[in-house]
Amino acid sequence: MKRMFVIGLATLLVIGSAAADTYRSGSKVLGSGDSEGRLREVMGKPDRETPIETSRGGLRGYRLEYFRDGKSVQFEVVNGRIQSITQIDS
Repeated sequence: MKRMFVIGLATLLVIGSAAADTYRSGSKVLGSGDSEGRLREVMGKPDRETPIETSRGGLRGYRLEYFRDGKSVQFEVVNGRIQSITQIDS
């Protein structure tokens, strides 16, 4: 019984983390691992583009920010792929 509980809990945690970094824009869905080209194709030109630096000052990637329906959606792009998606309600 205890083993089934642990398996169920682990499954819920995996499902929650998999769904955490997705964003729907109209009928299209963007997720972690999608290319920067697909992001720009779906969302268009970002309202703000900020470089992400390494601890030594080198360029690690970009944070692309879009303002949609009173919310801010930030996409962190590293090595040409979406690494994380953050939605901030204003």
